[in-house]
Amino acid sequence: MENKSLLATALVGKTHGLDGFLRIVSLSGGYDHLAVLDRAVVKTREGRRIDVEIEDVLFHKDSFLMKFSSFNTPEKARVLSGGVMYITRDKAPVLEEGEYYVADLYGLEAVVDGKVVGVVEDTSEGSQALLLHVRRNDGSIRLVPNMAPFIGKRDFDAGRIEILMPEVLE
Repeated sequence: MENKSLLATALVGKTHGLDGFLRIVSLSGGYDHLAVLDRAVVKTREGRRIDVEIEDVLFHKDSFLMKFSSFNTPEKARVLSGGVMYITRDKAPVLEEGEYYVADLYGLEAVVDGKVVGVVEDTSEGSQALLLHVRRNDGSIRLVPNMAPFIGKRDFDAGRIEILMPEVLE
């Protein structure tokens, strides 16, 4: 989702039981912030955005379950299954010093020696680090590991990220 005020926080899994509960898998591994939510946005597998009101949450064995108002049967709830749950930043866990949300990387200008050479458009999981999808000024996309020695300063206020090894963009 392009809206930077919303953060992906969980995956919506399969239905559970007859009342429309769905299994929820936290993207951060934490569930405390999910347990107190009253609203969220679910982006379905088909790309549809659905604003949902959270009616109930349960911990059942090793699963975290959520029930959404108006999705009170397994058939209705199945529409949300396979989607991604987004929350507003004010409902997200508080970050420690030096931490940031992956969503904050999107749109940063990639800079080499003070010169803008591209923009971070997307990310994906790499074997050792998150990979930044940098669209270079010529339109091509290069994957850059989001770790030292490839990345230097991340300046979110200025909207820039420093690329220390420009050869990864070649």
